[in-house]
Amino acid sequence: MSQPITASQASLLSKFIDSIEVKLTKAECHEVIKPLYFQGTFDSADVFLQFHKGKYFSGKDKSPLEPGSFYFIPRGQTVYGGIGTNSDANPASFESLQNESLRKEFIKTISASESWDAKENVISYVSFETTLYNAFPFFPLLDLPPFIIPPEEKFSYLLREICIERENNLIGKEMILKNYLHELVVHLFRFIDSRPELRKPIEKLLFLTDVRLIDIVKYVQDNLEKDLTNAAIAKVAYVSEDYVGQFFKALTGRTLQDYIEYQRLDKAMHLLKTVPNSVQEVASMVGFKDAAYFSRRFRMRFDVNANAVRQGKTQET
Repeated sequence: MSQPITASQASLLSKFIDSIEVKLTKAECHEVIKPLYFQGTFDSADVFLQFHKGKYFSGKDKSPLEPGSFYFIPRGQTVYGGIGTNSDANPASFESLQNESLRKEFIKTISASESWDAKENVISYVSFETTLYNAFPFFPLLDLPPFIIPPEEKFSYLLREICIERENNLIGKEMILKNYLHELVVHLFRFIDSRPELRKPIEKLLFLTDVRLIDIVKYVQDNLEKDLTNAAIAKVAYVSEDYVGQFFKALTGRTLQDYIEYQRLDKAMHLLKTVPNSVQEVASMVGFKDAAYFSRRFRMRFDVNANAVRQGKTQET
């Protein structure tokens, strides 16, 4: 029989709340106009969705879901589900639903502010990047499977408010969305913390409390403009220069230099939106010596030109 989560395990999860960053990638409401059975993996974001009205099922066994329930799909996990008639048709993949014409055959985007009384099958969802220390995808560290959450008023409120705010272009939009998303993740933490069956995944966080890793993270974030060599970082963590890269990758699953570049580009995005400096100056401020190389990497990371961000010509979040 599973044992309840102890206070020490619960506090382990709570230690990371202040170090979590959440970035919205999408928030939409849909009316499903044709029965749909799907399978696939969300590789780039965590997804939180609610089944508002209609018939739904999940898993390969097509277990029915209660209207109003939620489905959390951590990044990198494969999910099976359906909306409408529980048919035996071959599932559509998430990739195929990216095709605009095929997508319109099954799904119609609707407003989060309108009445859904006359609609038969309605879902809403948010997808977001959840990172620890603004660098490591958090939920993949736990290797949590997709899981169902029963109907809950707080989750429902937050999800709808995020969708409503996403639709509008009002002053303070990004700040409001950030606050709602952080609150949503805190409630997800509370739910996970309350489930005895998730005891083992929570224990996987123990290695992230290694003070050497935390020292590396803080040093990198505070010194992005400097030449962040393995030798300099090794001194901070009190490990050898030859070992520091291996040490970092063993704990985080990514290379030290990849992490540094991620941090530099993320800081550059913030600076381009908030300071008057040129793209070339911003590149230097975050440690890129070659402005052309910075622009290429920025484009690859964010799928937008640095100059467009600097000139305020990008779309709102």
